[in-house]
Amino acid sequence: MKSLILFLSFLFLTIQSFGQDCYKEAPEKNMRLNYCDLWLDRTFQGTIGDDNQRIEIRFTEISQNPDIASQYLVEGKSRVHDNVCDFKGVMRIEKIMLLDESNGGCNPGLSEGIIYGTYKFNENPKQNHVGVFKGDFKTLFDRKLDVFVLNYGTLGQEDFNAFVGTWTEYNKKETKYCSWGFKIPPSKEENLFKHYDNEFYLFNSKYISKGWKSYVLSKLNSFIKVPKEFDINKKRLSTDFIVFSNEEIERAKNDEKNKWWE
Repeated sequence: MKSLILFLSFLFLTIQSFGQDCYKEAPEKNMRLNYCDLWLDRTFQGTIGDDNQRIEIRFTEISQNPDIASQYLVEGKSRVHDNVCDFKGVMRIEKIMLLDESNGGCNPGLSEGIIYGTYKFNENPKQNHVGVFKGDFKTLFDRKLDVFVLNYGTLGQEDFNAFVGTWTEYNKKETKYCSWGFKIPPSKEENLFKHYDNEFYLFNSKYISKGWKSYVLSKLNSFIKVPKEFDINKKRLSTDFIVFSNEEIERAKNDEKNKWWE
C-alpha cells in the first residue's frame, strides 16, 4: 500500500509539473506497443545509499512479454566500483500519457508522451554484494514514424527520465535509496547534483571519491561544473569552481570509455 501511495503521488506531481492540461491518458492500444528501444543498450548513472555512492546500470536485453504486453522482461548489469553483477527482472508499464495536441497553450518543447511504470530486478545471488532493485520509473518519449525515441527533457528535469526506488541486500531487511537516470540521477537529499544557470549541473565535490570522479571530469564544462562551495545559491564567478588538470580530465575520459558490461 505504501508503495502504491508513493507511486500515485509521484504520478500526480509529474503531471502537475508538466502542465496538467497538456497530457491525457493514452488509449489501451498504446499499452500494447513495443517501447524496448527507449531503454535497451543504454548506460544509466545512479546513486545508491545515503553517501551517494555511484552505481551504473546497463540493460543488455529487453523483450516484451508476448502474453502481457505491458510487461517487459529485462536482463542487465550493475556496477559499483569494480564489482559488476548480473540482474534479471521485470518492468511493468502502469500508465501512458500523451501530449494533447489540441491544447495550443502547451510548451512546444514538451515530449509527445510519458511512460509511468514499476520495476523489480534481482541480482545474481551467486555474485558479491547483491540484492533486489525495486521502484518506479518515468520515461519521456517522442514518436518518429513507427519508432519510439527517447526525449531527454531539459536541464533541471533529471527525475523525468529516471528509475527511483530502493536496493535491498539479500537476507537483510534494511533498504538503501537507489536511483538512476540517463545523465544525472535524482538523489535522496538533493545534494549530489543541482541545476544551475540553464546550462549546467553543479556537482557536490564531497562525493567525488564515491566513484564519481571519472564521470564528472569526463563531462566537465559540457554539462557539469564542480563548485568550491555546493550549498550556496548565488551567481558563480570563474574563480568559484575547482580546476582540474588536463591529465586528470583525459584520464577520466579514457576510464569512461570502458565497456564494463561486455
